[in-house]
Amino acid sequence: MAVHAIINSIGLVLDITGAIFLWRYGLPEALSREGHSYIITGEIDAAEAAKAKSYDRWAKVGLSSLVAGFFCQLVSNFI
Repeated sequence: MAVHAIINSIGLVLDITGAIFLWRYGLPEALSREGHSYIITGEIDAAEAAKAKSYDRWAKVGLSSLVAGFFCQLVSNFI
């Protein structure tokens, strides 16, 4: 198999992985970014804040994976 085909395939796998991460973590449902719970108690829910931080981290991983995948595909065109 040619090197450009391998790099292109790696790029496609990274793109698929990134799209799945963005689909799963990009737009979380019913999640307060500040950590406030939905029951009005005046308290901050640490578990909800940690969940939001985790979602943000995995969304960035997904976006980075997409960018790396597109870069691999672009590079494979010039090899």
